[in-house]
Parts: sequence; C-alpha cells; structure tokens
Amino acid sequence: MGRILHSARQAIGELACKVDELDRRLAEVRTGALPAHLDRLSGHGVEVFRGESEVRQLLEDTVATATGRILSMHPGTPLPASLLLAARRRDEEVLGRGVAVRTIHSESMLRVPRGRAHLKALRRAGAQIRTSATLPYRLTVLDTGLALVPAPTCGNGGDGGDCAEPAVAVVRNPGLVSLFAQTFEFCWQDARPAELAPPSRTGPTARQYQVLRLMQLGYKDEAIAREIGVSSRTMRRIVRELLEQLDATSRFSAGTAAQARGWLVPPPPHDGRR
Repeated sequence: MGRILHSARQAIGELACKVDELDRRLAEVRTGALPAHLDRLSGHGVEVFRGESEVRQLLEDTVATATGRILSMHPGTPLPASLLLAARRRDEEVLGRGVAVRTIHSESMLRVPRGRAHLKALRRAGAQIRTSATLPYRLTVLDTGLALVPAPTCGNGGDGGDCAEPAVAVVRNPGLVSLFAQTFEFCWQDARPAELAPPSRTGPTARQYQVLRLMQLGYKDEAIAREIGVSSRTMRRIVRELLEQLDATSRFSAGTAAQARGWLVPPPPHDGRR
C-alpha cells in the first residue's frame, strides 16, 4: 500500500509539473505572439511608441480624437491607483463629449477596492462595462480607424537591458483595425455585465486561512503547496487572489492586511467554501 501511495503521489507531482509548463507556454503565446507580429508590420500602417512619457502622451492625444466610440480590453491585475485615476479622467472626458465607451476588464478588478471603485465611477459616467476571467491582450479601438495594442518592449523583440519600458503600437491599417474590433466584439459576447455590488464574503475561505497561517509561520509557496496538497500553479493562483482581495502588493503587506481585517481568526467550521 505504501508503494502504491508513493507512486500515486509521484504521478500527481509529475502531472502538476506538466500543467505548470503548459500554463507557462500558453502565457508566453498570449503575451508574445501578437507583439512579435506587430513589430514585423512596422511601417505598414503600424507605428510603435516606447517609453512611459511617450505612451502617456500618446494615450492623451489619441483618446482626445475619438468622436464616435471607444472599445477597450484590460486583462491582468488592476493598475496602481494613480494610473487608474488617469485612465478614469480620460474616459470621463470622452463620455462627457457623447462618445460611446464599452470596456471589458479582468474579473480581478472586482476583487480589490480600487478596481471596484474605478468601475463604479465609469458606470456612473455612462460607460458600458463587462468583466471576463480571461482576455487575450490589452486593446483600445477608437472609432473605426485606429487601434492601440501592446508592442515589443525592445526594438528587435529581444530581451536586452533596456526592455523594461512600456511600448504601444498604433495601428492604422484598416484590415488590422477591423480585426481588432471583431476580436473585441467576440470577447464582449463572452464577457458578463460587471457585478459592482460589494462581495458577500467578508472573510477568507478555509483554504485561504490555511495559506495565510502558513505564510505567517514563514513557509515558502512551494512548502505551502505541499502542505495543503495543491500544485504550484494552483498555489500561485491562491496567493494572487489573496493579494488582490487584500489590496496588497507583497506577502508581508498581505499578512498585515489580513491581521487588520481579522482574517487570521479561524473561519467557522463547515462553511462550505474552499
């Protein structure tokens, strides 16, 4: 029996490693394929802007030209509060001019106070908002003639030392702009109207409580994953969700926030949540 259990655990561990590798490769495809193709199209209705100041000015200038509609997708975790405020001011300005705004955000926006507040403000201003668990890439389509998408962070698509700055591609090629607009419409149909009421859950799940306690005791993520019997991929997801729900940027700040909210008190037994 012991040998059987050992073999089963070994097989589960190997499977979890394969799942992690597949997840990593899928993430590379989602974030890397589009920018690489756009870099080769530079000069054919595609112009790339690099650097934080250039990108910020680009956003200000292009959004100011919209007259009919703006479609946008925002995957990933919520932006810092300062960037959300700047984005909200841009959106409120165009909404005030009568421009129709439809936007899809990651569901993670609903799990943090600043994200939920941002979406509420946009809805009050007149934007149509939906959320989705997965979105392919960041995208903005203005009217019918221009799209903004992520660009390679290096001129040659490599991984040099100056590759950390943001980069955006301005697409004016009519065929590509139409394709991006169709991509948005496909994602819009698959997304759900944003539920902006406060979440009903006020404390951690039993599993989240386990993770928080082990983090408090100094366990690393790999050790916690083994302790609670999950793959490293699932463990990363649990930690990511905890950071989002606690509006924290690190394990330390998550522990401080959890302590302040009383999350380190054991949840009621048999609460039905995992």
